[in-house]
Parts: sequence; C-alpha cells; structure tokens
Amino acid sequence: MYTFVYILHIIICVLLIASILLQLGQMGGFGGIFGGGIDQIFSVSSGSMFMKKVTIVLAILFVLTTIGLTIFSSRTGMETIIK
Repeated sequence: MYTFVYILHIIICVLLIASILLQLGQMGGFGGIFGGGIDQIFSVSSGSMFMKKVTIVLAILFVLTTIGLTIFSSRTGMETIIK
C-alpha cells in the first residue's frame, strides 16, 4: 500500500508541476511589471478556468497523498526509502 501511494504521489507531483507551467501568466509576463495587461485580470477564458480547476484538484490530491505517506511512515517497523 505504501508503494502504491508513493508512486501515486510522484505522478501527482509531475502533473501538478506540468499544470502550473501550462497556465498563462495573469499579468501578461514582463508587461505586468509596468502595469500592462491589467485588463486580463477580469477576463478569464474557459481554458484557463479548466487549468485552474485541474491545478486545485491536483494540489488537494498532493496534500492528501503527503498526509497518507506521513501516516504510513510513522508506523513502527517502517524503513525509510533513503538508505
């Protein structure tokens, strides 16, 4: 069970990183530093809303698998992965 949760955790980590990197910047990149792209804050496309929801779900799954791995590893008799 521990191995399954550990592999699931790694997959969720990779997907979470990918979903964060695929999202568009809200302030339009470097133009947002000087106030450019301020109109993009209030106009959200459906594609970015989907990516936002995917990121939220993956973040929740990341937290749950982290808690699960902590509970599994806190049991007596468990060895660490790093030897």
